Amino acid sequence: MKPIYAALCLAGLTLAACSQPEPTPVYMQPNFDKAGNASCDVGYALVTTETGSVACAPAT
Repeated sequence: MKPIYAALCLAGLTLAACSQPEPTPVYMQPNFDKAGNASCDVGYALVTTETGSVACAPAT
């Protein structure tokens, strides 16, 4: 009976971990040159947020 209980607990913990919502990404301020062109550091991509502002998000 103990192996069945352990397997059910393991399955329950696995499903509980998968049901967590994804964290919201952390945006960084882009770097602007003298002409007003935006750029991001290495590892970040230039994106437009829901509010219409330009930001740097982690590249996937």
